[in-house]
This record gives sequence, structure tokens and C-alpha cells, in this order.
Amino acid sequence: MRREFFGLNYPAIRVVRFVSIFLFITLSFCVQAQRTYTSLGQAWFRYYNQLYFNKAVALHTEIDERINFEAPHQSQFFIHLHLHYRLKPWLDVAAGQNFNLTNSLENPDLVVPEIRPWQEVNFLTNTSKKINIQFRYRLDERFIHKNDRIELQDGYHFNLIHRFRIQFGTVLVKKNNEWKLAMRLSDELMINTGNVPRAFDQNRLYCGLELKLNDHWSIESGYLNIIQPRTDAEYFVRNVIRTTLHHRIGLY
Repeated sequence: MRREFFGLNYPAIRVVRFVSIFLFITLSFCVQAQRTYTSLGQAWFRYYNQLYFNKAVALHTEIDERINFEAPHQSQFFIHLHLHYRLKPWLDVAAGQNFNLTNSLENPDLVVPEIRPWQEVNFLTNTSKKINIQFRYRLDERFIHKNDRIELQDGYHFNLIHRFRIQFGTVLVKKNNEWKLAMRLSDELMINTGNVPRAFDQNRLYCGLELKLNDHWSIESGYLNIIQPRTDAEYFVRNVIRTTLHHRIGLY
């Protein structure tokens, strides 16, 4: 039986997969080769709930605490709410709202609020029995409280950020329907538009393992490498250990 996806036959899908992997690796190396970096270590802890109303509609809730290793204190705190609708087996759309608190690196006593509504589209496919690919485009509308790095000022600064992420996943070990161990590898590029000093916002390279304990609970941990400009001459490399507790609830 001839298998197709988006009108492409299976050999064509393999070509697309090869090109995607090549661009993924090339982008990561090119971005890191451009500047000299200052390293920062962080730990991120996240609770991720997915509440399914039916097979097509789900409400996702994330609570994310981020801590600096150097002079340990809170770096950021995030609350994410987003509603997903699966239009097709290969197409998912979503809209959400983030509320963020960011502690300034220069002044740990300064906490900067941010309100961030966003929209996204996900293209998903199983390109083989072992490997699946996901491409996500997200548009963030960022309202960041104005500040002079010492104290908050009146008003908000607005800009748009375009986020492009490609993700690969595979199941490494599976024991019947009891549990399974999966691996994820992803790269995300973020581009600023609007009244901003530079277009490049950051690049995120991630590799992690998820242990699915049952249909409701799983735990994921991995390494996240973030490259982000501080000024035109200085870039940060954030070395992040991210741990996520996934919780899935079905109401149907």
C-alpha cells in the first residue's frame, strides 16, 4: 500500500526528513560560531496538565519555576494557559495566554511582569514506526513592563516574536501498555519584530527523555541549551536542566 502525507509519497517524506535534520544541525552550529559567550546555569521545574474535553479539544496548563545556579534565586516564573483544537490527525491549532515574572540579572530585587497572548499551529506526522516529526509556528504578542534595570516605569513595551520549532521523537523502550521511555530532540529559533534593538531573540536546542508511567502521568528531564543576546557584543549561553511532570486527564 502506498503511504502518503500532504500528497507526498514515502520516499519524498524521507527527503524532507533528511533536509530538516540537516538544517537543524547546521543552524545550531552556525548560531554558536558567531559570538563569544558568557555561560549561565539554570534549573527549570514544570508541571504540565493536559485536560481533554474530547479527542479534539484540550486545555493545557503549565506552571514553570526557573532558578539560577549562580547566586541561587528565582530567575523567572511562568503560568501558561492554552486551548488546543485538533482539526486533523496531522494539524493542531492553539491560542493561549502567558503571565511571566522575570528577575533582572543586574538587579535581583527588580521583578519585571510580562503579559503574553499567543497563537500557534502544529503540523504532526509519524514518518515511520519509530520516528515522529513535529513542526510548530507560534506568534507571541509580548507586553513587557517598562524598566530601566533599576525600577519599573510606567507603561509596557510591545513587540512580536516569531517562534519556529522542529522536534523529533522516538520510543526507546516499551513494555506492553504499562510504561515506555521516549526521547525528544528539538531546535527552536525565535525572531523579534517591531521596535527592538535586534531581530535575533534566541535559539533553543533540547534533548530529553520522558518516562511514561501510565496513561495519566509521566516525567521528563533533559538538557536545554539557550543562546540569547544581551547586547550586540555579548551573548548568553544558558545551560538548563529542565524537569517536567506531565499530567493527562480525559473527561470523555
